[in-house]
Amino acid sequence: MKAILSNAYSRLISMFPHKNEPNWQWTERRVRSFWNGEAAYVEFREMRELHAAAAKAKEERELLQKARKEHAAFIEKTASLRALLERQDEAFHSPQIEGLGSRACGMDMPRNHGE
Repeated sequence: MKAILSNAYSRLISMFPHKNEPNWQWTERRVRSFWNGEAAYVEFREMRELHAAAAKAKEERELLQKARKEHAAFIEKTASLRALLERQDEAFHSPQIEGLGSRACGMDMPRNHGE
């Protein structure tokens, strides 16, 4: 939980530094008071900033999830191509097989050297 609060605090101070308005600057204590539901009052500006920070975090999570899916699809396609080449004629296609293996960083299939 402490890491979550620390990440939220870091995001808020990076997105909204309020260098010219020291009373508006985010503090760890203020973020913790929101998290624990202890804030006596909430300013509209704070709610807008919290909403913007949450939207940015959600957008980053979605981009990361999309990148992971694309990477998994790439690994799957590479493994499929490699398996197809190995089934056809492994000796003839060995340069392509090795190339596909290096592109997938060896994550597509275990190698059975010497077996």
